Amino acid sequence: MCSKPDFPPPPVRKEPRRLSLKMAIAAATRRESADVKPLLSPENEFPKIKSQSGKQQEMEAHLLELQADIINREELLAEKEKYLEARALELNEKEALLEAHKKVVDSKTSADASGDPKNHGEEMEALKALRAELETQEASLKEARNMLHEREAYIEKCENDLVEKSMVLTEREAQIEQREEDLGSNDKNGGS
Repeated sequence: MCSKPDFPPPPVRKEPRRLSLKMAIAAATRRESADVKPLLSPENEFPKIKSQSGKQQEMEAHLLELQADIINREELLAEKEKYLEARALELNEKEALLEAHKKVVDSKTSADASGDPKNHGEEMEALKALRAELETQEASLKEARNMLHEREAYIEKCENDLVEKSMVLTEREAQIEQREEDLGSNDKNGGS
């Protein structure tokens, strides 16, 4: 039996703080209804810059963009970690199946070498049962993997549809706001 090479244990990771893109967007749009507590408080960070010049607002907007970027990167990192955990689990399962197959082959060769017909029949029955069980496990693993891939594809499709609908709604909202501004400016120009 081959022994596994000694690898150092994986590093112990602290649970990263969870950031919410919703909070950052709410802070960026300054909705009154949202309870927003931004991680970065850009206000009064740069007191020497006069707010009349607009530079403070630009810096605040830039800090909020950076915060949203950090949130996106942490979400991507969490997805990658989940993928790597699933991959490690899959590799462990394959390794266990490989070890079981090796045991079957080793026991076959040892049974052939022993030559005792009584033990040989019992061992062959046990080997057939073990092989059938291994094949069943392997088939169920493949089926589970396929189902997981189908779920991931469905989730990705739903997310893409949601993003597309969100973009359409945002575009409509911008058009409506533009119309309202145009009507407001026409009313002011017509009323003067």
